Amino acid sequence: MTEQTTFPHAGKKYTIRFENGLEVTNAYSADGTTVSVEFLSGDLLGTQMTVPFRWTELAGGNFLLSWQEDDKSTVVHCDNFEQKICRAFYTMMSGDFYVMAGEIL
Repeated sequence: MTEQTTFPHAGKKYTIRFENGLEVTNAYSADGTTVSVEFLSGDLLGTQMTVPFRWTELAGGNFLLSWQEDDKSTVVHCDNFEQKICRAFYTMMSGDFYVMAGEIL
């Protein structure tokens, strides 16, 4: 684990397929300050947004990522881009809470 000032995956785009069938694309800006999210399936199909995100590098190649979506829902991911594993925690404004696991394609 090293101290970095720019997100190591800045400028990259990933599709995540969750076990519940939800698919999203996360594209990280070149400067590593925003993520563009597009819902490829599910109730939010077609929804797109670009929002600021925060990140912290953890041990073992894991990254803790968090952001607040346009509707004020909150998202926290623990992503391992090398192992292609995503764990996500999603709290909607309605109070619904989802714990999801997925594959980073």
